[in-house]
Amino acid sequence: MNKKNGFVIILMLVMLLVFPAACGDGGIVGPPQIYIQEKAQNAIVAWNGTEEVLILSVDIQSSESTKVLRIIPLPSNPTNVTEGSFDSFTKLQEIVNEKLLQNWNYHRGKLGGDDEVNAPSATVEVTFHDTLGAHDITIVKIIDVSNFSNWATDFAASSGLANITFSSGFQSTVEEYLNDNISYFVFDIINTTQDEHSINPIIYRFKTSFLYYPLKITAASDVGETYARVNVFCIAKDRIKEKIFSDISFYSNIGYYWYYDDYYSDINLTEDELLEISPDIYDLFKDDPILMSYRYDGYYSTLENDLIASGDDFAYPDFDISTENHILLERGAKSIVNLTAVNTGNTDLNVRLYIEAGIEWMQHDWYSISPYYWTTINEGNENTFEILFDIPNNIPLGDYSLTYIIRSSNYELEKQKNVTMTIYDKTEGGPGLYQDVQELKTGMNYVVISTIICIFLIAALIVIVISTVVKKK
Repeated sequence: MNKKNGFVIILMLVMLLVFPAACGDGGIVGPPQIYIQEKAQNAIVAWNGTEEVLILSVDIQSSESTKVLRIIPLPSNPTNVTEGSFDSFTKLQEIVNEKLLQNWNYHRGKLGGDDEVNAPSATVEVTFHDTLGAHDITIVKIIDVSNFSNWATDFAASSGLANITFSSGFQSTVEEYLNDNISYFVFDIINTTQDEHSINPIIYRFKTSFLYYPLKITAASDVGETYARVNVFCIAKDRIKEKIFSDISFYSNIGYYWYYDDYYSDINLTEDELLEISPDIYDLFKDDPILMSYRYDGYYSTLENDLIASGDDFAYPDFDISTENHILLERGAKSIVNLTAVNTGNTDLNVRLYIEAGIEWMQHDWYSISPYYWTTINEGNENTFEILFDIPNNIPLGDYSLTYIIRSSNYELEKQKNVTMTIYDKTEGGPGLYQDVQELKTGMNYVVISTIICIFLIAALIVIVISTVVKKK
């Protein structure tokens, strides 16, 4: 693959990154006689360690025009709820595409309102109510789950949603949230039609000690059996461990592909870019945060856990390389050299070994590496690479510089190890004899240098003596 073809392929793949014009997550509940589908989701989740901005929307379709109730759990009462714009997603996608192309990357994933509200009951406490564009939003704190279904049914009926029922699975999921100290829930009344359509996103800002994006409530709702794609953009001060996403079947949309290699490159967002995406997100960060993009394809019903990441889940990848500093290779014969990579970081690594040789014309068929492709080194473990050298008979003898390079595909990490490669000729004494000869040569060089120094010192002494005698006369 040449650079031109590589660029064309990357450009084509980036052009495919036109995600559906809808996003967000939450449980959708509607009239039982109406079939509801939530075709796709996207979200922007920005967390600075103490506060989160969550931008959500929805792409929805139903068998008949109707109102539906969307329920979103949150870890704390929002301090600000406002109507957003699809411009946030559009701008973020533009920034991602621009940075991917620049880096040769391939992309694969105030409290408001003055309305009067009903007095809180013993089961639910209403903390917010307002109409924001197409959304009629009420935020409640659930105090007692035992009467939640009755309260929610009455709430839906008062909002024009008759015959709403909450399945036992949905109620069990709500109880799980309460057991996990997530007691605030958004009740969002929206209209849906037979035509798939998008609704402007809502921006939620709230205090939280962990990054949070709700998923399992969707699996328990009326749209649980919908097959869809979920795109999540996460913005945080550092990279989050890839395992946090893979454990819930989300996989990275961002990678670096060059000569069939997959090498991750971090994407940092500048203050100007943050401001273009969302003033609320800009307000969260002082330094340039890192953008992560992950994707899920499948049925909502298989999403059994929410996306949750705490400070301990930030990834600090690192590894050490262990190998001999001087290798002896007999030309015309096969020689094996081992190299060990030790994972010293706090996250799993996908790595691959490369070799750059000091022999200018060294060919790839002069050596082979096992394992050749990407291999995973789990946190705290190590992996040994076996390198089989087969140097041809016509290569000049002598010392050469050899560089081992290990790269990570899931984190922006690369390390090198420089060694000396000595190519010797086949003799009965083998490499030991060659070393002896080399040591003898080195010793002879030391003798010659020492002799020259001694001669110089003796000559200098003679000059001093003669000079002294002359002065006395």
